[in-house]
Amino acid sequence: MSDDVLVEARRSLFAEVRRLSGLLETEKTRRRAPMVRRLHEIRRMLDRGYHYSSQAGQDLVIDMMMQRKRGGTFLDIGGYDGVTGSNTFFLEVFRGWTGALVEPVPAQLQKAQEVRRCPCHGVAVAASEGEADFIEVVEGYTQMSGLAETDDARVLQTVRADARHKERRISVKTRTLARIMADTGVTAPDLISLDIEGSEIPVLESFDFAKYSVEFWSIENNTGDLALSEIMRANGYRLAEFCGPDELYQRVPE
Repeated sequence: MSDDVLVEARRSLFAEVRRLSGLLETEKTRRRAPMVRRLHEIRRMLDRGYHYSSQAGQDLVIDMMMQRKRGGTFLDIGGYDGVTGSNTFFLEVFRGWTGALVEPVPAQLQKAQEVRRCPCHGVAVAASEGEADFIEVVEGYTQMSGLAETDDARVLQTVRADARHKERRISVKTRTLARIMADTGVTAPDLISLDIEGSEIPVLESFDFAKYSVEFWSIENNTGDLALSEIMRANGYRLAEFCGPDELYQRVPE
């Protein structure tokens, strides 16, 4: 590729950054989500020193809103392999945060344990404790594995439509979010990243918000279910940003 082509490509990317930044100054609705994600992707292409690893800029937003805080704490629920699209990898490696990661798929858990400093736990977070059927996507959209009972039917249909798709059912242990917090000792985290493919709302409905202090939440909401924002507002949180499929919430000071 010639230098002229590269220069023109970079010029186009910078122009897109300016365009998206301008749109984000006035856009306040869910339409922000793909813009924030695209801006994150372009910055990654333009800057080799851009180390944020999340799927749609979630870690960047948290880092900025917390003023690049060092030594924070996190819980990464549904942490996959610990790196790919991770909302907490950057914070752990570049800001010295500590916490715990939860991932029920054995193959992904093993990968996470090999690369992450934090403890990694092989359970699924659910509204109740015990055991449950779990749909593991072994080929295709492997990040979309989830509990069979709460997997969103519309999302699962899209996942299964992929030509590469292969899945299997496994039995996994389930723990409540409160139990995870007690077991890990992370009872007042700066951030909880909650990405559990349709189980987010049942987990939040069963969570005792009054008992635990959480500064920020990054919660996947693939279908834009308004019940999520209702739960968070009712428990003292404001919507801080849309990042791709995630909604970021910040605790409102009392």
